[in-house]
Amino acid sequence: MRHDGHLMIRCIFLLPLLILTSCATCWRGGEPLRTTELASLRAVAADLSQAKNIQVYHGLAHPQRDKDIYAQQLRTLPNRRFEGFDFHAQPEKVSPQRIRDIVNLYSDPDSHQALASPKTTCSGFHPDYALVWSNKNGQRVLHICYGCHEWKYFGPGGILHTDINEPAYDKKITLWLPPKP
Repeated sequence: MRHDGHLMIRCIFLLPLLILTSCATCWRGGEPLRTTELASLRAVAADLSQAKNIQVYHGLAHPQRDKDIYAQQLRTLPNRRFEGFDFHAQPEKVSPQRIRDIVNLYSDPDSHQALASPKTTCSGFHPDYALVWSNKNGQRVLHICYGCHEWKYFGPGGILHTDINEPAYDKKITLWLPPKP
């Protein structure tokens, strides 16, 4: 009986450690971008540098993690869809300088890491924000997912999906576009 009690205490002690370890698998970043990803990022950055009238949209609640809130938002709030995800219909009020800061951050290869997959404990990719702009060749969208720490660009050359590195995530993007409830 005493042995079982010690085992129980050890398990209780280890549980928080196991939970933290499992959360760490949400974002295993740290791997630099590969040559093809760097080339794609350069092309996206060149395209992005010419973007005018970028609008920033805040995402609705997470459709898997917050199902009831998400369903209510879809019914009651004006919304629009960009690349498979729903956002508030009205763009956020973000200063032109802040938008330039975000564009410069995204365009910097040091703000990216190779996509770490799978991320099984993150409730799935769901962007907190989308930057949206168009030109004569069509619409472009940059999703920013805080739960997964990811950037996901959609444009004429396809999709570039990478992790946001820790300094860019912790010290810049989440301060510039704060998470919202």
